[in-house]
Amino acid sequence: MSTVEYIKEQYGQLSKSGDALETTRKQAYNRFIEKGLPTIRHEEWKYTRIAALFNNALKLTSAKATVDFKKLPGHESANVLVFVNGIYQSSQSTIRSTALTVIALEEAAQHEYADVVKQHFGHSGQYLNDGINALNTAFTNGGIFISVGKSKIVEQPVYIYNIADAGKEAILAQPRSLVHLNVNAQLQIVEHFISLGQQPAFTNQVMEVVVETDAR
Repeated sequence: MSTVEYIKEQYGQLSKSGDALETTRKQAYNRFIEKGLPTIRHEEWKYTRIAALFNNALKLTSAKATVDFKKLPGHESANVLVFVNGIYQSSQSTIRSTALTVIALEEAAQHEYADVVKQHFGHSGQYLNDGINALNTAFTNGGIFISVGKSKIVEQPVYIYNIADAGKEAILAQPRSLVHLNVNAQLQIVEHFISLGQQPAFTNQVMEVVVETDAR
């Protein structure tokens, strides 16, 4: 079974979740089916034969996992957010700053931040209108919502580790995050990508960032 065939099969299971993100996921999946994977005929991808990567039998996972990995310098004082195979791992993450809010994207879509999520989740598809962006949105699962309140300053940087654990099988990791900086808020983000194991791994990440007036 090719990765694309596997993706279609897996979406049939995810689409029954019934959470607040389902409508946007369904629209993105339909866009993925319509557009397919980018080819060299697409201007933005003409030097990258990305479709060849999907010849591997890449697998999605929804399971949480604990892995050992090398930390970045300064991690002892940083806010640390860990994704393993695209799924946020709260047990390996550390939030040190009181000005920083990090919650599950599905939770944010239903409660206090519902309006922000409704307005901005998936908006990147308007200017990154290709199958790769659509694929991530269609399978959004285990993502996070990051928020900094009005005039709040997060003194410590946020380290985001995107880890692909391909020790047992080929992995398609799709981390997803929505970052909202309110008016005059400040935040620093450092991203680090790590592949573990000898099997093929492909990370298709989407981070949407909303920066309000005078935020940075």
